[in-house]
Amino acid sequence: MAVYSNTDELHKVMVDLWTAIKNDPKMSEPLLASRLTVQFHYREPEGRLTVDCSDGQEMRIMAGECPKKPVVEMFMKSDVAHEFWLGKVNVPLALIQGKIVSKGPVNKALALLPAIRPAYSLYPTVIKDHGLKVSA
Repeated sequence: MAVYSNTDELHKVMVDLWTAIKNDPKMSEPLLASRLTVQFHYREPEGRLTVDCSDGQEMRIMAGECPKKPVVEMFMKSDVAHEFWLGKVNVPLALIQGKIVSKGPVNKALALLPAIRPAYSLYPTVIKDHGLKVSA
């Protein structure tokens, strides 16, 4: 059974998680310094989240359709995203296996993985706050 029951639930969890990342300078500063715009495309349920750090000053988090053209796009099942935020996904391996498909200079996004690793400890609280279970 899917972790997220619908797109709205997926979007709310991801926006809350990324807002927590935005509010933590240890995570947000390297992301802002990258000036990347990354868009995550989810399926089962469908969803889209854009994290825009392009101006280097403010991280913008947008759920759903977004007019901003991303530098990097990542495509995955919503359950893969869930497992990622639990720290259970080896991203390079998932890319090789096709569990995550990327478009654009993915090496730039991969370089930021250490910066967001502290969010792994935030995610269980975020999903529990939304009434979801940690285990997939």
